[in-house]
Amino acid sequence: MAFEMRMPQLGDEMVEGIISRWLKQQGDTVRKGEPIVEVETEKVIVEVEAEADGVIVEIAAREQDVVPVGGLICLIGEAGEVAEAASAPAAEPPAAPPAEPEPPAAPAPAPKQTDLPATGSPPRAQPQARPQVTPQVPLAAAAFLPAPGGGAAASNVVPLVQPAAAVAGSGAQVEATPLARRIAEELEIDLAAVKGSGIGGKIVKTDLQPYLDNLAIQPSSPQPEAAAPLARVPSIPVPEGAVEVPHTPLRRAVARRMARSKAEIPHFYMTAEVDVTEMLQLRRRLNEKAAEPKVTVNDVMIKAAALTLARVPDFNTSFTEAAILRHEAIHVAFAVAIEGGLVTPVVRDCQLKSVGRIAADTAELVERAKNRKLRPEELEGGTFTISNMGMYDVVEFAAIINPPQVGILAVARPVEMPVVDGGRMVVRSRMRVTISADHRAVDGVTAAAFLREFKGILEDPMRLML
Repeated sequence: MAFEMRMPQLGDEMVEGIISRWLKQQGDTVRKGEPIVEVETEKVIVEVEAEADGVIVEIAAREQDVVPVGGLICLIGEAGEVAEAASAPAAEPPAAPPAEPEPPAAPAPAPKQTDLPATGSPPRAQPQARPQVTPQVPLAAAAFLPAPGGGAAASNVVPLVQPAAAVAGSGAQVEATPLARRIAEELEIDLAAVKGSGIGGKIVKTDLQPYLDNLAIQPSSPQPEAAAPLARVPSIPVPEGAVEVPHTPLRRAVARRMARSKAEIPHFYMTAEVDVTEMLQLRRRLNEKAAEPKVTVNDVMIKAAALTLARVPDFNTSFTEAAILRHEAIHVAFAVAIEGGLVTPVVRDCQLKSVGRIAADTAELVERAKNRKLRPEELEGGTFTISNMGMYDVVEFAAIINPPQVGILAVARPVEMPVVDGGRMVVRSRMRVTISADHRAVDGVTAAAFLREFKGILEDPMRLML
């Protein structure tokens, strides 16, 4: 009996993957734990390992195929099964059960004759049946509906709306990805009644597909001419001379995540100006004496942020509807621009690492990020994020929070400017940093405390060495 290899869930929000490249071919012998295929997710390309010893009997998904989580990608069996699988006739589809005869339609009653009044006025009009209107579909769910004409089989139809009490009482008690939970909330689906196919039984978006298919079924009654179709984003005509550049999976992920952040999180912003003259001098001295990799300004920002979070722990948290989760470990994510979008790899336990160790970690993460070779766990678990635009001619900006974190620090370019120091004019390097904060979790005084501590560390950079 061949073993079925299925698309794994390589991240909390992954709902599908693209077969990037097969490392083994049909008929090849493989061992459990040996990489056999590269899978591209929205953010990374991951080598997926064989889950059993044997021979690849059949490859079910070709390169560049999009496969949902849990979808079949190949069969691993014994050597003799290769020819058998190739020559086996296709299974006959099960015969459809005989349709039950419909009862004869009752004859329509003859219209009742109404005597005209003496005045000769026309008879009173009979009330017309109200047309059935297609319900509007939440946008988050409409994005995953099948294309028109695809149709959903009647056997896959699931009741769309569950009792609200059931939703409130059980939906929060089951494991589900954020995307699946959001769709369930919009459609009022009781997650307790859904069987999860993700890791550890976690519910993913594909487990809700029968509910989404139910939305796509058109009612049988006639529709009024003015009835709107299912809520789909209308196509925008392309102006003459414009070229359509299709969204990459990464760009779609960034767009979805940032739109959700701005829609759900009440951002507020606060800016401080920091004298970084001594910090830049210390960095130069470190790089003169240290071997590769060199310490970057971003490495110093990560270390300073970690020390600040240890002093202002309200920013080292995650917001949930039930509570604020305070994290003991400090894992700082940092933004890296790559082709097609942006990723935020995570440096773990930053408060316990030296600046040199952080520099080595970030150099490796950046290199693999640009080659799309990051592991999924290196993109998850961040408790705070830094976005550094100091390498560009940007003197101030504000960043969008990376949920479920409650803050992100935007770092701009240091600028030399004249300042008054002890009654005399001197030139100093000054830099603006802006904290974006989630007002559901922190208030203005907490953001001010964060900036004051961060500023104090950078202006006394020997604290970075402690």
